[in-house]
Amino acid sequence: MRPKPIFRPWSPEERKLLGTVSDRKLARKLHRTLEAVRLQRSLARIPRFIEPGEPASWTARTDRLLGTKSDAEIGKLLGRTAGSVQARRLKLGKVLQNPLRRPWTPQEDKYLGTASDKDIARRIGRDTGTVADRRRALGIPHFIGVFREWTSQEERLLGTMPDRQLAEQLGRSLFSIRNKRLKSGIPMSPHPRYRLWSKEELALLGTMPDHDLARRLGRHPSAVLSRRLALGVPYLNPRYRPWKRSETRLLGRKPDAEVARETGRTLLAVKLMRVKLGIRSRFLKRRNWTRNEERLLGRMSDEAVARRIGRKMSAVRARREERHIRVWVKKA
Repeated sequence: MRPKPIFRPWSPEERKLLGTVSDRKLARKLHRTLEAVRLQRSLARIPRFIEPGEPASWTARTDRLLGTKSDAEIGKLLGRTAGSVQARRLKLGKVLQNPLRRPWTPQEDKYLGTASDKDIARRIGRDTGTVADRRRALGIPHFIGVFREWTSQEERLLGTMPDRQLAEQLGRSLFSIRNKRLKSGIPMSPHPRYRLWSKEELALLGTMPDHDLARRLGRHPSAVLSRRLALGVPYLNPRYRPWKRSETRLLGRKPDAEVARETGRTLLAVKLMRVKLGIRSRFLKRRNWTRNEERLLGRMSDEAVARRIGRKMSAVRARREERHIRVWVKKA
């Protein structure tokens, strides 16, 4: 736990130094924190110290330079930091002119405000944020769509094609198409890639691996897996059959290799199921550590000890750390 700082009152001599130098230099001189100096100066209503060469305030001439170059370049030109230049530019609502972007044409400026920023960006091939910044800089208000009555012919097209395609065809926004379709209770048009499942396809679930069935039906394997799990269809592949109670009772009572032969499973599958159920096998031979073996720990490297006593190096390292014995270091 960090010790709580001790409050040291300000002396009259220290207060006289406020504003005579920068807050950072005064903090180092008085052995105080920068926040404490700034707070004391603001409470005394003393303006901050202006470094030599730093402009006292922004002028109309310096404001005209904002956005013409990068904030860092303008900062070097005016003797200010890039952060202060950026803050001033955003406060005045000036857009940074990126030399990599093409200049705006009068025809593009005419589009601003006539439709949503997203639609205009798609029409003129620009970014939506760039269009919004340009519109705000010119003082053009945001586009508010004019309500247009739905005709019976337009309503009959709802759900017959994707909403985005219908919005482009009717000249309406995607939101208005979705809103009208949902209010009318019309389901979304099925995508050709996501066709409905037929009875014949559902009957094949679980009869073969999901990847093979997906290849046969022309679907994605994840779609086949999701559909099978949603319907609760078990995986009927004989290679991955579920464990029976009579088989799990053999785990730990017989060697894993013998259980694998009797159940027709692999040795790895038997070991994984036994570990998963938390069953210890009494047929696994464990070699206890002797006193002579433990005396070697820390007197030579773990690799040398493992070679000498015929154990794994990981087992030697674990035993040494368990006994809190330092690692052996070769003397120079």
